[in-house]
Amino acid sequence: PEWASKPISNVYLEIIKNGVNIDRVDISKDKFTVFGRSSEVASVLLDHPSVSRRHAALVYHGANNRFYLIDLQSATGTQVNDEQVKPLTPTTVKENFTFKFGSSSKHFILKGTVNTNPSSSSSSSSSSSSEPKTVTCRHLLVKHQGSRNPSSWRESKITRTKERAIAKLNEYRATIISGSATFEDLAHKNSDCSSAKRGGYLDPFKRGQMQRPFEDCAFSLKVGEVSGIVDTDSGVHIIERLA
Repeated sequence: PEWASKPISNVYLEIIKNGVNIDRVDISKDKFTVFGRSSEVASVLLDHPSVSRRHAALVYHGANNRFYLIDLQSATGTQVNDEQVKPLTPTTVKENFTFKFGSSSKHFILKGTVNTNPSSSSSSSSSSSSEPKTVTCRHLLVKHQGSRNPSSWRESKITRTKERAIAKLNEYRATIISGSATFEDLAHKNSDCSSAKRGGYLDPFKRGQMQRPFEDCAFSLKVGEVSGIVDTDSGVHIIERLA
């Protein structure tokens, strides 16, 4: 599309398969990244038979400071945070959003977008002036076997894979977005963090108090917004900003 432009930060995709981080793809050098089975048109090749030759494209819109994923009328569809997207319709993809193509077991997670805004990267003072000093959030944590402490109040020994943890979290997020349940209720019942007893509520925190990926995502959210998947040493999270 005419509005495509090159990202100004070191944006990349983390590729997860069967719960294991198998690769990292730099997407900072091109205006768009095409996913598919054909080496003639795709910059990220996928060999799964359900993936179309030219399946989808991830495009950066500089004026909006936002990435969009566009399904290119694929035969089997594209999912963002476990929700099917409409063909030829740009769908917003933010930091830590997860997407997949057809029935492929590979999941892609967008990383490194926090500093894609020219105004924030050109001046640390302008960044700090536009950002709140503290944020208040809820979160829902799902641990996996690779978490730094694979146990919780719910399970003494957690053996699920990272991929399964991401899948569970995407199910919870879809339930929240659909209005079928509240973030607070699902966090209370399912979070592997001790904050579950408070519906996932966390006291207000400043920069430097949380793990960096969690902190970056929390500060990038609008009040009332629910994040995509956030990956930290503790496990995988979704976050709802409250204030």
